This record gives sequence, C-alpha cells and structure tokens, in this order.
Amino acid sequence: WSLLQVALPVLVPASLFINYRVYMVHDGDPEAAMGDLLTLGVQILAGLYVNALVIRRTLVASGIRQYPPGTEWADAADRLPALLVVQLLSGMLIFSGLLVFIVPGIWLMGIFMPAHVLVVAERVSGVTAMRQAWSRFRPAAWQVAGTLIALIAVLMRAMLLLAVVEQSVGSQSPGLRWMAGTVVDVAGLFLTQAIVILLVRFYDL
Repeated sequence: WSLLQVALPVLVPASLFINYRVYMVHDGDPEAAMGDLLTLGVQILAGLYVNALVIRRTLVASGIRQYPPGTEWADAADRLPALLVVQLLSGMLIFSGLLVFIVPGIWLMGIFMPAHVLVVAERVSGVTAMRQAWSRFRPAAWQVAGTLIALIAVLMRAMLLLAVVEQSVGSQSPGLRWMAGTVVDVAGLFLTQAIVILLVRFYDL
C-alpha cells in the first residue's frame, strides 16, 4: 500500500497521457507512437520518477536510510537527471555487451543495474554511481544478474497476460482502447517496480 501511494499519482496520469497519444492521436499505430518524442519523453521521465520514489520508500522500509518528512517528492525530482544518466550509460553498455555473445551483457547488467539505487541512496551523480557500481557490485555481478533474470522471466509471463487483455479490446472504439491500455500499462509498470525493490535488496552486498 505504501508503494501504491507514491506510484499511482505518477503512473495513472502518465499512462493516461501516453495511451491518449497512442490511441487517440496515432490511432493505435505502435510505430508512430514510438517515434513520438513527447510520448517517449513522458514515458521515460515518469518511469524514472516512480523508480526514485520506490527506491526511497524501500530504503526507508529496509532501515538503510531515513529522510526528513515532506521531502519525498522534491528529492525524487532532484535525482531525475542523475538517474537519466545512469539509464543511458548502463543501457548502452549492457546493450553493447549483449551484442558480444550475450554473456558480457548479462555480466554488465549485474554490475550496473544497482547504480540506480546508488543515485538515490548516496545522492551522487550518475557518473559517480556508475563508477561506484563497477567497484562495488563487480564481485557479485553473476548473483545480481541471475536473480534479476529469474524475476524478469516471471514478470514477462505476467506482462504477456496483460498484453492478451489489452489485445482483447483492440477492435473496440479508440476511447475504450485508450482506457484499457491505461489500466494495463499502470498494472504492468507497477509490476516492474519489483525489479527496483530487488535492486535495493542488493544495496548491502
């Protein structure tokens, strides 16, 4: 319930906007929607903002950090630029590693994915978080990566079920597709926060 309180106020309006652009502006055309920079920007920033909020809440719940009351939303917004840097750098490194026989990408994922947590917990820049992640999580890279892959496999099954639900209303009116897409997206985005929570659990490795 605590995570719903911080996630839903961001996920619901963001998903409403994104699905409005997809179904009402682009008539459900996924290629056109993917090329819409406004939609892409809202999707990335909303996702990172929720990640920051969830990381912060999980750090508090785990007893790792304590924060002054009333600073949650502003602090999460303050962490957005650094999180965006981590997202871009780790994404490029992991993708490059996956292109080289896959295994290096999995190893790099185990090292750099926890950098998102360091940005919030240590209040460091994105580049500093990447450097700290390299030295801190490299010995446990395969443990982190293996656990992440297992969780992602479970989440993918749930996401496939959500996709079936969304497709079942695909032939309905644009308005109905807009609302159904929003519900499915909110559910899917909330499920993926399990990955963020897991990354916080690796903080003390």
